[in-house]
Amino acid sequence: MASLPGNGIYVVQGEMAILLTAMRRGARWSQSHQDEENDILVRNFSDLKEVLNQIGDLRELEPIHFLGPFLEVIRSEETTGPVTTLALTSIIKFISYGLIDPGGKSVATAVESIADVVTHARFVGTDDASDGVVLMNILQVLRTLVMAQMAPLLST
Repeated sequence: MASLPGNGIYVVQGEMAILLTAMRRGARWSQSHQDEENDILVRNFSDLKEVLNQIGDLRELEPIHFLGPFLEVIRSEETTGPVTTLALTSIIKFISYGLIDPGGKSVATAVESIADVVTHARFVGTDDASDGVVLMNILQVLRTLVMAQMAPLLST
């Protein structure tokens, strides 16, 4: 698996935009702009956006910092299935595109966090089809993680 050519910041920013758009369309985040500012999940993405705007290369940031907001969405039991699916898809992209450097100093922590959060994912069930897609994406994240260069960093 090759590293992403160029700068992975744009990939992370694009995934953030997709996920935030879906979150804002959901009932939980549509009450008011003030509620949105107070919501921890949205605030985590705002904080990440500020950090990404201050750095020149994604490699300057520890992987857990850009993975964190996505993992929190997956962990949240108040997130809908479709939003959880988008967050899982983002994690798959980050792994597949080589945004997580297998030689990084905190990559083991990031890999363990991904595995832990994904295996304990929670979401608001909507219908059988959407729920099935979430479960399929959970398996896809785990498969991608096991097939990645950093797979040896996974513990039992």
